[in-house]
Amino acid sequence: MPTVVPGTTIDRYRIEAVVGAGSMGDVYRGIDADLQRKVAVKILSERHRDNRELRARFVREARAVAAISHPNVVQVFTTGSFDGRPYIAMEFLDGIDLGSSVAKQGPWDSGTAAAAIRDAGLGLQAAAHAGLIHRDVKPTNLVLLQGGGVKVTDFGLAKPLEPGDEPALTAMGVVVGTPDYIAPEQARGEQIDQRVDIYALGGTLYFLLTGMPPFRTGRPSDDKYLKVVARHLRNPVPDPRERNPDADPELSELTRSMMAKSAEDRPPYVQLIAHLDDIAARLDAGPRRPSTNSRQPSARPAPSDGSGGRTAPTPFVGQHNQPAQPPSTAGGASVARAPGNQHDNGEDAATRPYLPRSEGSEVVHPRMPVWLKATTVLAVLLFAVGLTLTLLGPRGFGILLAP
Repeated sequence: MPTVVPGTTIDRYRIEAVVGAGSMGDVYRGIDADLQRKVAVKILSERHRDNRELRARFVREARAVAAISHPNVVQVFTTGSFDGRPYIAMEFLDGIDLGSSVAKQGPWDSGTAAAAIRDAGLGLQAAAHAGLIHRDVKPTNLVLLQGGGVKVTDFGLAKPLEPGDEPALTAMGVVVGTPDYIAPEQARGEQIDQRVDIYALGGTLYFLLTGMPPFRTGRPSDDKYLKVVARHLRNPVPDPRERNPDADPELSELTRSMMAKSAEDRPPYVQLIAHLDDIAARLDAGPRRPSTNSRQPSARPAPSDGSGGRTAPTPFVGQHNQPAQPPSTAGGASVARAPGNQHDNGEDAATRPYLPRSEGSEVVHPRMPVWLKATTVLAVLLFAVGLTLTLLGPRGFGILLAP
């Protein structure tokens, strides 16, 4: 649990309140005494004080985000040490993560969802230009800001696109990511690139449209980690319209193409962002962005932190039937959520605020060639062995599943 009390000063940052606690760090809202602005301060958890690997990963997160300069990516200000633990001071995000928004208000309309995923795509494209793969794109790592726009947060699992540039923090054969949004090649522990982020972004779009991750059934016994991962490997990509008949047909097809089993079949960022931009404009969910036609990503400036007063946020200008938003929460890299809303990776569906599955949404297992069945069974067995070894000890071969 958080160990820094309000009123504590960490270098030039005065801690005001606890925002939340994640698997790796505790997050606080603070004030920069020099610049008199709100900041989010993330400190490595006390229980990880002596864990060299997590300390190195924590610092790597700060460096990864600092390498990206884009309005749709959370900004890092400084790093330092407090009480023998590293900390990151970053942009304070006044908003709500997409997972919490859907849990509170239900699925989004298609235009709003397209505009949000477009913004996230711009941020992830900027990360790819900086040579980084996020590896943990999911609803709770995307923040809807007060006044409009979405920012990508939590680069704690990011890795360089060039394999030789990555420190030896993740052992060979270790699978990293969140089961609900993990790309097939990522689940198999293969060499990956930015297309795993496009896959996860497609799964997030599916979640926004339906209120449930793509391969969840809503039955706790069927929604354990390994069963969900197995569906990512072998099941057909579901159509959002099976759970939400009101989902836009063009956006639904784009969702499925983003989640193509083969990375080669997924649209590249330039094409994806342009397509989302067209759909958002057609559905009157916001102005077109000319930047989507250029190689270098850009976006409209991020709104202010809303400290001048709270009003009901408007996610995207000109958008109809937008989801009503609850009071805002603070956010930063891995902190854009309030305590108790970390719900997009629970052990089973019984503990998660997902909406009931609609009729016709049963997962269908297609007939498969014998060789493909054997390959799938072997992959799942290896995955299970890794998970077992991880549970037996903190080091060695295993599976690192993000919370």
